[in-house]
Amino acid sequence: MGYTHLFLDADGTLFNFNTSEKKALEKAVRKLCGIWNPELAELYHQQTKRTWKELEQKLITLDRLKTLRFERFKDVSGLDFDIAQMSKVYLDFLSQADDLFPGTVDLLEKLYEKYALVLATNGITSVQRGRIKSTDTAKYFKAIIISEEVGVAKPDPAFFQIASEKSGNPPKENILMIGDSMTSDMQGAKNFGIDSCLIVPPHKEVPDFAPGDPKPNYIVRNFDQLKEILI
Repeated sequence: MGYTHLFLDADGTLFNFNTSEKKALEKAVRKLCGIWNPELAELYHQQTKRTWKELEQKLITLDRLKTLRFERFKDVSGLDFDIAQMSKVYLDFLSQADDLFPGTVDLLEKLYEKYALVLATNGITSVQRGRIKSTDTAKYFKAIIISEEVGVAKPDPAFFQIASEKSGNPPKENILMIGDSMTSDMQGAKNFGIDSCLIVPPHKEVPDFAPGDPKPNYIVRNFDQLKEILI
């Protein structure tokens, strides 16, 4: 393989973002609306997932995403709240989250001994920096690349070019992108010309690859399988 640098996605790969999202949303809705129903979490998830896809496709900006997802959530939930205030309160709660997947720290410890690690994440700076601080994981990374900070998001090859430059410009054949998203991580790796590893958790099906889809070099179901490849 000859890899020296690993680009690691954050949400859905190292961080259990679904758990953090639900906790932050519940706290925000309770604070501003005084009620909560677990079904609201799925309604919000549908709208924010749709909105992030539009960001990846460059149909909207990140600033627009912050409010658009709550405009859509307000429409489908029937809740009454100030959209800008809900966005701020939600992001504040989300930035305090410390939900890592079990085994993440052990994985990082072992990979850190052998590779230069780069955290490569689409996200909002205050949220990502807050969660990195809460989990004390910054020490493992040679560079931390957050889309809002660098002004471009995965799968744009410019994002990966910045990550490469920030980590010493290794040859592309020495870089492996590890993530859970076909549209941002795997497509981004293909766009930039580097190898990729798709993490598919046990509760999800391995995707059917259509013509034109990025084909990951590896597919793993858990951290143990990832360690078998890399350590």
